[in-house]
Amino acid sequence: MKQFKVVPKRLHRVSRKKTILVIAANLAALSLLVSACGDATQQEGTAASTGAAKPTVLVTTGIWSDIVSNVLCSGDINVATLIPDGGDPHNYEPSLQDRERMENAALVVANGLGLEERLEDTLIAVEQNGTPVFRAAEHASTVLTGTESGAHGHGAEEAAEEVDGHGHEAAAEESGHGHEETGGDVDDPGHEAEEEVEEDGHDHEAEEDVEEAGHDESEVDGQDHDAVDEDDHGHEETGGEVDDHGHEAGDPHVWFDPQRVKETLSELQQLAVEHVGLDSDAVASCLNDYSSELDSLDAEISALLGQIPESNRKLITNHDALAYFADRYEFEIVGTVIPSTSTMAETNPAQLAELAEVIEHEGVPAIFAENLHNSDDAEVLAARVGAVEVVTLYTGSLGPAGSGAEDYLGFMRTNAQLITDALT
Repeated sequence: MKQFKVVPKRLHRVSRKKTILVIAANLAALSLLVSACGDATQQEGTAASTGAAKPTVLVTTGIWSDIVSNVLCSGDINVATLIPDGGDPHNYEPSLQDRERMENAALVVANGLGLEERLEDTLIAVEQNGTPVFRAAEHASTVLTGTESGAHGHGAEEAAEEVDGHGHEAAAEESGHGHEETGGDVDDPGHEAEEEVEEDGHDHEAEEDVEEAGHDESEVDGQDHDAVDEDDHGHEETGGEVDDHGHEAGDPHVWFDPQRVKETLSELQQLAVEHVGLDSDAVASCLNDYSSELDSLDAEISALLGQIPESNRKLITNHDALAYFADRYEFEIVGTVIPSTSTMAETNPAQLAELAEVIEHEGVPAIFAENLHNSDDAEVLAARVGAVEVVTLYTGSLGPAGSGAEDYLGFMRTNAQLITDALT
């Protein structure tokens, strides 16, 4: 017969109590472990976000990010890029995380002049909340593209209105390449002739009287204000005027001229010292070194492009991105597939048909497409004309690893080589 052992009730109570104590002790240990892991994770996140207490300079595009990294080369900061390489700055939509990154940055560097069209409201908001924003292109001499000024097409001479970094119209002068950079006809050196301004589809005469250096007065329709010419896409055609946000307007693609890039760097240096806390002497040393590299790049590109015959120094581009390149290196832009400085504009069959006639008339051997955008329109146009090559350039973004355009200097060299190969 099976025997059963009777355990006193007191022993049951002791056993249960002991078990409860063991469980409680284990839970306490587990809680401490989780807490320790959490603290470590939080510390890692803080270290990653601050970069070991280094301030962050957040730059909108990879092109300017590389430039900024070279100018602020002391290693005392983190330089981060907002728009990934391969992204189009014209239509990049910021996320909530992007805004948070901008607000937490010591300095935000943007191109400006309307390049980051869908970022501008966010840039303004974070600026109003106390984050300094440096719009680099607004500190360079800017031009109106030939398309926007009405002087593009059929081999017409470019009419590019140059504006200094403070939004004042620069005096018409002969550039180092033997052509004038001016927004109006020039009768005598330093005197501008009457300039015809088209606004809202009506022609008005505008007489500009420059009384002192740095002060312009334009009278249009009996009112004193800057001359504004709107194109068919609703974009203002201005030189030194302001956009709807109160910032300067003009062609934003200033990075296609290394000398104009240099014009922006002293102001960047000052802001980095003031807002990021960098050593002034260290930044000055980096700036001097990089300025020398830009000078060497400029000379190298000039020599390379010098191989192109004068008769072939004509460009057909995807959109108005190469006005500064053309101005610097003595090219004529005779037409664009998308006649706008923004890639968000569109072309139409009538414009393409007209452009085909221009290509045939001018004998242009190549159409220059862009790595960021579909080249279908350019391919159709080339097929229609015949014996025309479509060459893809890097325009609004650096190239991938192995492309030769991974940094700004390589970007410019690669484009110059592609253009030289296509036109010689």
